[in-house]
Amino acid sequence: MKPDMPPSHQAQFSEKTVAINLPANFIGVIEQLDGDQILILITLFQLLSNQEQECELCEAFLLREMLPKAFREDAARWEKAVTGLIQTGLLFSFPEPQNPDKTYLIPGTPQGIKIFQDLNNQPDLIHNYAVADVLPYPDKPNLFKLYEDNFGALTPMTAEMLKADLETFPAEWIEEAMKEAVQYNARNWKYVQAILKNWQEKGRKRSNEENRRDIDEFRKLYLEQQREIRDSGTPGG
Repeated sequence: MKPDMPPSHQAQFSEKTVAINLPANFIGVIEQLDGDQILILITLFQLLSNQEQECELCEAFLLREMLPKAFREDAARWEKAVTGLIQTGLLFSFPEPQNPDKTYLIPGTPQGIKIFQDLNNQPDLIHNYAVADVLPYPDKPNLFKLYEDNFGALTPMTAEMLKADLETFPAEWIEEAMKEAVQYNARNWKYVQAILKNWQEKGRKRSNEENRRDIDEFRKLYLEQQREIRDSGTPGG
């Protein structure tokens, strides 16, 4: 008897894999946790495991942004899960001394416990620890790295814009629009979004002459905006 084929709408695993360094007793420890708490811990360890350098903590904002959309948009669900993990001692929360709105999360490992204790004694030590950075989507081009290599530092706000545009436009469109912006030395995300919206409204596959004319018009507008910004002394976005 042949097995049934999975429905086309059913979630399926990717062929690509990522390495996650979990504590040796992870399965035993999470036995009493609910699904949301387990998801947060696995996401945290995945984030920390796939950094270019060893990291001990991450921003709560970044971890939340890595979760499924339905989860990250439900503030009460997020708070309940994080609070539960903190109460069990499997997670620590530490606010940025100069910016209480920024919170760091630390796993309740032996190393994490020591870090949390040290930070409670000397809060300014927070700047001595490596903080986890954004991870690229495993099934999409590394647009985050492409941004950093060609546009500048990737801030949480910029990462949010990138993720929002990834939900609106195909990843290959964004990659091509970024390359167009770099080619015309218009390294500004609003310029990239203008190209994307133009392709969405007029079609991606237009003639080379039409595309070139549109891009020239974007560049002219961009340069005029930059001149106005310089003349007014207002920082550009």
